[in-house]
Amino acid sequence: MQKLWKQYQALLAKDLSTQIFDNVKNLVVCALLFAAGTEALRGTHDLFLGILASSMAGWGLIGISSVLLVLNVSDGIRRLAVLRYHVFFQLLLIVAYVVIAVRVVEIVWSFRSN
Repeated sequence: MQKLWKQYQALLAKDLSTQIFDNVKNLVVCALLFAAGTEALRGTHDLFLGILASSMAGWGLIGISSVLLVLNVSDGIRRLAVLRYHVFFQLLLIVAYVVIAVRVVEIVWSFRSN
């Protein structure tokens, strides 16, 4: 148990908590951008003084958020690759990303519908 505690403290000394919070923050921002894009697709109004249709803006936001999400996930997978059971942790990370992103989109949609 003491060995695990020392490993944990060594990871904290290497800014583990900062990296985790940055990764989660980036995930939430990407999910919010994705939700905003899908919400713009559902609308039929013009944006930016009538220059840009909401569908074009929606697809643009979805594209940007998808690229950012792939970058964030690949960074997390790369960092996990040095751990002992990295395949398990990588699969766990991907599942957590999908669940959290879908839930954030659902929350934003429910706020917008009210």
